[in-house]
Amino acid sequence: MTEQVLVCVHGNFASAVWWWELLAEPPRGWRVLAPTLPGFGGTYHHGEVSIPAYAEWLAGWLNERGVTRPVLLGHSLGGAVVLELASHAPDDVAGVILAASAPLGGLVTPEENYPVLELLRTQRPVLEASLAALFPSGRPGNFTQYVEDAARMHSGHYSGNARSLAAWRADSAALRGVPTLVMGGALDTLITPDMVRATAGALGTSAVILEGAGHGFPQERPAAFREQLTAFLGTVPPPS
Repeated sequence: MTEQVLVCVHGNFASAVWWWELLAEPPRGWRVLAPTLPGFGGTYHHGEVSIPAYAEWLAGWLNERGVTRPVLLGHSLGGAVVLELASHAPDDVAGVILAASAPLGGLVTPEENYPVLELLRTQRPVLEASLAALFPSGRPGNFTQYVEDAARMHSGHYSGNARSLAAWRADSAALRGVPTLVMGGALDTLITPDMVRATAGALGTSAVILEGAGHGFPQERPAAFREQLTAFLGTVPPPS
């Protein structure tokens, strides 16, 4: 049986570390890959800060590894990256999983919040508190590593990623026919359940909302998240 590939793409202020549980214990029959996008977690970055640029980088990263027709899983900003890649090459993906993904029409950060984003670059306690708010039911066991990786994000990404998400749009029509799972957390105040449901509706599917968890629901409720993930992956036909 040919092994199928699940590619997990992290969100803003994050890194591949956020997917350590899936990397350590992949779903049966699946190989899990998790890149750290350029400029995140201390990785090198130059050039444009944008969702299309991240998607182009991801396409090259997959090509270098000979990955064909993967299922793409994206969390938050990573959801936008996954949608950008899939909408331009829908025949090259076997499915899409969106976890608290940025909405199809972009995510606008109010102008008064940009000074706070820049403050996160230099004020570690503020950064830690901001990340902790993503996990209202409790911090993950490796939360300290989350903070360390967030603190090593490229300086241009703090405001740059917010600007890029505000400018980005996804073409839902281009994704028609791509199997999609759309998930959110009931306590998420960044990507609210209503936003998740709107994304699901635009993509012709229903939303899965996990109770008792926030923006970081894949880490807050890993068993429930894995259950939904495994069920969806079971519907993806193996490569011919």
